[in-house]
Amino acid sequence: MTSPRFATIKKSDPLFLRYLWGEKTDLGRPIPVETLNLGSPEETVTFEFISNKQVASVSGLTFFSQFIKLNTFTLILLPLFFVLAKNYVQDRFNDPFSIFLAAMAMISLYAGLNIRNDVVDHLTGFDRVNIPFYPKPIQQGWVSARWADRISWSFMIAGGLIAAPIFILQPELVRVMAVVVGLVILSQILSKNSYKNNLLGELTLFLLMGPALVAGYQVSLGAGIDAEVLAFGILWGTVAVFLIHINNFSHLVTSSQARIKNSMTTMGFDRSRQFIFCWWLMMLILWILFHWFFTTELASLMTAIIALAISVPFLNQLIKIKSPLGSDLLKIRVESLAIVMSLAFMLLVEFSIAVGTKLTWIH
Repeated sequence: MTSPRFATIKKSDPLFLRYLWGEKTDLGRPIPVETLNLGSPEETVTFEFISNKQVASVSGLTFFSQFIKLNTFTLILLPLFFVLAKNYVQDRFNDPFSIFLAAMAMISLYAGLNIRNDVVDHLTGFDRVNIPFYPKPIQQGWVSARWADRISWSFMIAGGLIAAPIFILQPELVRVMAVVVGLVILSQILSKNSYKNNLLGELTLFLLMGPALVAGYQVSLGAGIDAEVLAFGILWGTVAVFLIHINNFSHLVTSSQARIKNSMTTMGFDRSRQFIFCWWLMMLILWILFHWFFTTELASLMTAIIALAISVPFLNQLIKIKSPLGSDLLKIRVESLAIVMSLAFMLLVEFSIAVGTKLTWIH
C-alpha cells in the first residue's frame, strides 16, 4: 500500500480481478492508474480509490453518448440510409415494418457491442496502457466495468429480441446471419473477446459492418440481395476495418511496449505504415469501382476526383512519418477520420439526391 488512496495489486492476487471489475471497497471505487508488465504473470496494476463525490460530474447526455460511442453510429446508419434510398428509387420498398425492426435491433446491438468492447479493452489492458482520444466511462469512473458489462448484455439481448420477428417475416435473413454468427463466435473464442487481436476478428468485423450489415438490411426490406448492395457492403466493410487499423496504428508505441498483439504491432512501424498506405489505396479503388458500375458517369467522375484530391495530402503526410514517436501518429489518425467523414458525407449527398430526384424535388 503506497498511500491510503492507492494500492498496487499483482495479477495473482485474488483482489486483482475484483478491482478491475470496479467492485467498491471501504476505500471507494478502484480506478486503475498504472499498469506494468501487461499480459505477463508479473502484471501489476496500481489502483486509485475514489468516492462518488470525486467522480467528475457529467451530464446524462454526455455520459450516454460516450458510453455507447454515439459518434461512431455513422457506421451503421449510413448503410441503412443507402439501403432505404436505393430500394425506394428502385421501387423495391416491400417491407417497411421489418426494416424498422432491423434498424432498431442493429442500433441496440451496436450500442451493446460498443460497451462490451470497452469492457474487454479495460480488462485486457488495451485502454489501461493506451491513452484514449476521448473519455472512456469506465476509465473515468463514471460506471464500473461490472455494470457496463451487464448493460452491454442487456442491449444485445434487447437487439436479439427486437430482431426475432424479422426471421419469421423474412426467412432468407436466417441464411445471411448463420455464417456471421458462426464467425463471431469463433473470433470471440480465438481472440479472447477482442476483434483487435487476430485476422479472423478483423474479417468478422469486415463482414459485420460491411456485406452482412447491408445485406441484412436489404433482406429485411424484402428486396433480396443484389450486386449493388454487396459492392457497397465490401466498400463500407473496408472503411470500417481501416478505422480499426488506423486506431491501432496511432497507439503503436504504447501497444508494442505493453506487448499487445494486433496487426499493427505484429508488422512494426515501417510495414504497418506501408500497410495503411496500401489499405487506403484499396479503399480508393473500391470507391471508384462502386461509382463506376452503380452511378452515372458524371457522379462517378466527380466523386473520383474529390476522393483523389482529399487523399493525396493524407497519403503524402503518411509517407513523411519517419518515426512512431511524437505526435505524428495522432495527427494522421485525426486526418484520416476527417477524410472518412468527408467520404461519408459525399455518400449521404449522393443518396439524398437520388431520393430527391425520385420525388421530383430535384430535376
